[in-house]
This record gives sequence, structure tokens and C-alpha cells, in this order.
Amino acid sequence: MSTSINVREELAQARIGGFHLRFGVLVGFIMFFDGYDLFNAAYVIPLIRQLWHPSPSMIGIMLSSGIVGLSIGSVVQGLLSDRIGRRKVMLLALWMLTATSGLLATVVSSPLSFAVVRLALGTALGMVTPLALTCINEWAPRRTANTFATWVFQFGFSAGGILAGIAGIALTPRFGWQSLYFVGVLSAVVAVAATKWLPESAQYLTLRGRYDAVLAMLRKVRPERAEVYAVAQIEPMRARVRTGSLRELLSPLYRRNTLVHWVAGALSLFCIHGLTGWLPALVVARGQGVSSAFGYGTLVMVASVFGGISMGWLADRLHSRIRAMVIGYVLAAVFMGSIAPTLGQPVAIVLVAATGFFIFGAQAVLNNYQAMTYRTEVRGTGLGVAVGLNRIGGILGPVIVGVVASVNPDPFYTFAVFAGALLLAAVVIALGRVEIASFPATDGQHEELPTDEAAARDLHNSTAPG
Repeated sequence: MSTSINVREELAQARIGGFHLRFGVLVGFIMFFDGYDLFNAAYVIPLIRQLWHPSPSMIGIMLSSGIVGLSIGSVVQGLLSDRIGRRKVMLLALWMLTATSGLLATVVSSPLSFAVVRLALGTALGMVTPLALTCINEWAPRRTANTFATWVFQFGFSAGGILAGIAGIALTPRFGWQSLYFVGVLSAVVAVAATKWLPESAQYLTLRGRYDAVLAMLRKVRPERAEVYAVAQIEPMRARVRTGSLRELLSPLYRRNTLVHWVAGALSLFCIHGLTGWLPALVVARGQGVSSAFGYGTLVMVASVFGGISMGWLADRLHSRIRAMVIGYVLAAVFMGSIAPTLGQPVAIVLVAATGFFIFGAQAVLNNYQAMTYRTEVRGTGLGVAVGLNRIGGILGPVIVGVVASVNPDPFYTFAVFAGALLLAAVVIALGRVEIASFPATDGQHEELPTDEAAARDLHNSTAPG
């Protein structure tokens, strides 16, 4: 006798096993190069500044060009991945990373050409990040969703950022700034591995009616239920809206969280990219050496590893991503506002580390919150648009810091702006609701969110973390 199964619930009820560990390692390496390529510009800029003597505004453009690409890539991948699948778009992005790193290592020789190629590299990075978040959250078991997702995403991403700093210290004095991008070309190894082992989304395949492939995946994910899957019938997923619909993001079902994602994410990345992009330069301006400046940047990324993992654990512990993010952004604001008076003193090391811990930790939880707001047929689009619009804040971060530094080089004003933005992000996040994709329901049936907030919290706490 056959059994009817719901794919989304089968994945949500799984225990962490061999499939999850192998998948996590692969996506972790993908995020490693994502983090490396995103943050290595901060270590290149001080060297290029001495070599090419660009103006402060040109430095802002060079830093922001990659972030403009991130916005483009985020939106493009959403429209593509909901239509042709997550796997194909991820492979395209990985090979683009390899190609653009090669161009930066061998061809680029001026600030303008650097900005143009960083734009292309940023487009590839913009495709990778939301795709990875979508894939991780679709495969994550519900009981440990935040912990699993933040371990995979944040550990790989932060490790890449840390390597960018180490490479900046160890390689650039002897081999020049181009050596950082020669390291980036090694992403070709990950692209080959992903070509062989990266699975397509089981929910995407179910939506397309490819049930045999889905059952084969489920047997790998939950081998203890292999006998069930041998005779199981999959409940169809019927999209109630057009796949990849932009209009659906502002429908009554999603509108509130969509707006929260757009605003809070932009404020968060404004601070993250502004801080990581300019912190080495601000340290040098205070009279410390380039190696010391690189050390500060590396410290932020080290702290971000522990912050992402810890805040993911906190979200699971509190059964609320929203509360975890509010705590993270408020504490990040407190430590951010304390950096300027102590920059260059030993205590600044502690404050910078604490800032990195909480700001990246809150951002890691926000990533998962965004991914699980939307159902499968619009998840890639919703997350892609959110990340793309969030990057506007990231674009403005380095540019505004450049303007502020040109008017008044005292870092007090820079860090005060960052602290204010983080407090505002905490307020906006507090207005969010639990994510609809976490609710157990018949796939394809769009239930309405509870209008009473207490009822929403009760339903949320009884079904899923976050």
C-alpha cells in the first residue's frame, strides 16, 4: 500500500546525517570563495592607493562597484533560479568567479578597469549568496534550521574573509596585490566539485513534477525511510502564483516581511560594507602600519564566525529569529559607537571583535529569515530581490564613508552614523512577522498569516524555530 508524503515536511523532519554533512561541506567551500572574493578588495585598496593614487571618491567607486554587481546578480539569479533551477545558476556563477579573478590577476592595470571587472565579479557573487542561502534553508532540518544554516553559511563565508586578510599580509608584500586574485582562481576546483555533486532543490523538482528524482534524493537524506519511499506517492506542489512573480512579493501574504527585509537588510549591509571596506584605511590614517590595519580587518572576520554560529544557536534557543536579530543589532550598535574614541588603543581590539561578532551574527540570522519567508515558487525571486535591494545599503556604505572622510577625517562621525543605522535596523526588524515557509501546510496552499500577534507567536513556537 502506497503512502502519500509531503516533501517539505520530509526534509524538515530529517535528522542531520551524511547527506547534510557532505552538502554542508560543499556549500561551505562555495561560501569560502564568496567571502574571500567579497572582502579581498579591502586589502587591495590600500596597496592600489599607494600605487595609482586614486582620489577618495574613486576609492569609494572601486569598493562600491563590486557591490553594484552584487545587486545585479542577486536579482538576476532570483528570476533565473525559480525558472530553470538553483543548480544551473549556481554553476554559472562559480565559473564567472573563476574567470573574473583571472582577469583581475592578469589584465587590470588602472582604477577604472579594476572597477569594471569588480562589477562583473560582484555580479557573480551576487548570484552565489542568495542561491546558497536558498539551498541551505531548503535542506535544513527544522529542529536545527538556524544552527545548521549559520554553520554552513557563516563558517565558510567568514573563513574566506579571514583568508583574504591573511593573504593580504603574507602574499602582497612579495608578490603584489594581484596575488590575492591568483588565489581566487582556485575557485575553479570548487566549480568542478559543484558540477559533480551539487544537488538540485528537492522542492523545485517537486514543483516541476520530477518525482523519481525527488524520491532518490529523499532516500539519501533519510535512508532509514528507504522502504517508505520505495512505495510512496509524493503530494504534488501546485504553485498558486506564477513562478518567479515579482508582484507576489508585495501581496498581502508577504508584504510586511518583504518591506522589513528590504529596509533592515539595507541598513545592516550599509554598516557591514562600510566598516569592512574602510576599517583598514581608518587604522592607517591613525598612524598604524598596513599590516596592523589588515589585522583589524581579519579580526572582524574571525569574530563573525563565532557571531554567526552563536546567533544562530540563540535563534533556535529563543524559538525566534526576530528576537535574536534585535538583540544582535542593538549590541552591535553599542560596541560600534565605542570604537572611535579608542581606535589605535588595545581596547579597540576587543570592541572591533565584539562589533564583528554581533553585526555579522545578526546578519546571518537575517539571511535565514529572508530565505524562509517565501514559498518555493517565489523563494529565489524573493530572496534575490531582497539581497539585491539590501546591497544598495552596502553600496552607500563605502561611498558615504568616503564623503565623510573627505569632509572630516575624525572617525567619530563615521562610527556614530553606523551605530545609528544599527539601532534603526533593530527597530525595523521588531516589526517583522514569523516566516510563512516555516508553517507545516499542504504545499501550494497559501494560508493567511495570523492577524493576532500572540496567535502568530503561538503557532510559530509550536512549529519551527524563527
